[in-house]
Amino acid sequence: MCLKGNHKMTNTTLTFAVKNNRIINKIDQHEAMVQAVDKILRTERFVYPIYSNQYGNDFNELFGKNFSYAKVEVERMVTEALLADQRILNVKVESIEQIDQTILQVAGSCASVYGLIPIQSKVRINEPK
Repeated sequence: MCLKGNHKMTNTTLTFAVKNNRIINKIDQHEAMVQAVDKILRTERFVYPIYSNQYGNDFNELFGKNFSYAKVEVERMVTEALLADQRILNVKVESIEQIDQTILQVAGSCASVYGLIPIQSKVRINEPK
């Protein structure tokens, strides 16, 4: 059990390690949180009925927007998506780079109850030409 504010929460992280689309083992705590952060940043919100409406990201809202607007919004979206998980304590976006005519690359870290987790995410803003 961990206390966050005045709320009790259970820090369950037991999940499966997947390699080459096969379950190879079980993982827990820090290693499972690394997987959880990656999954949140890869999952679009409101699309999959198995997840609550708080799970995932809103990156799809940036599609078709200009890069200067998207750079400002993507930091907020990453932070909101990750902080929806009670095990994430804070988020720090360190860089947002335009890597080509279609994609922003976001890098940073987040502090979790299991330690520091790296953030690496590519966000598509436009269709390739």
